[in-house]
Amino acid sequence: MKITVITPFYEGEKYMATLVNCLLANQQSLQKKGHELEAILVNDSPWKRLEAPNIQGQFFKVITNENNRGIHYSRVAGLAEATGDYIMFLDQDDSLEGEALIKLLKAIATDDADVEVANARLEQADGSELLWYRNSYHKKLIGDLKTYLKVGIQIISPGQCLIRKSSIPDFWKTHIMSKNGADDYFLWLLMLAQGMKFKCLDEALYTHRYTAANISADTTVTDESVYDFIDLLNDCDYFKQEDIYTLHEMITYKNQFRASNTIGKITCSLANLDLFIYNIIYKKKTGTGYGFNR
Repeated sequence: MKITVITPFYEGEKYMATLVNCLLANQQSLQKKGHELEAILVNDSPWKRLEAPNIQGQFFKVITNENNRGIHYSRVAGLAEATGDYIMFLDQDDSLEGEALIKLLKAIATDDADVEVANARLEQADGSELLWYRNSYHKKLIGDLKTYLKVGIQIISPGQCLIRKSSIPDFWKTHIMSKNGADDYFLWLLMLAQGMKFKCLDEALYTHRYTAANISADTTVTDESVYDFIDLLNDCDYFKQEDIYTLHEMITYKNQFRASNTIGKITCSLANLDLFIYNIIYKKKTGTGYGFNR
């Protein structure tokens, strides 16, 4: 089997050495089992030249966008060049354990899944790390569409996921978002709406690095990106209108909640009592403080 790792690069030269070392370790562990790795770097800062690392057994390829087009466009551009059976979308500043891909490949085959999701470590501003999936209840929600609509995305990054290439929806490849931040959320929603199978590999194989520039840390940016793909979902013939409404209601409520004082928080929560209760139950059962605020 062959895995293609696609990484959009935006002025990310400082991350290159770490990324190369990470992928080289994974290439070696895959090769020992008779599998292949292909790494596609998509240069989304075309005013800077990005060269493929010069290493023995070359498996890196660089493609360059004509203009700065954003993360979603860059991932789709890389996908168009991918020759692997399975895909991983890895961010330039994140990392994988040395045997992450071979473990995910074995798991996705065993589970006969469309997406295999590893557990993740979240690096904090003080250098400490948190484990994302902390109990069995939370792991069960990886493939639960209702939770994605009423609480939010349940996967920190596509860098913790191995995806069957043939399962990636055409709608995601042809309806490109203009705002960065939530194209992975868009992808998971489309796949879940089609009834695709998500499974959890309960091992922390991926680390989400903390940087001040992490888009996902800015909820205003990510919420604007969600509104962007909500508009696109209206043209999707298999995504239910009532689900679009629920998603819009949830994002709007959480925007209002974060921007309000105490009285405002109470008022908007009473106006969205079903969502408020659903999120409180989620927080309690998953043992995570992230659910309501994402």
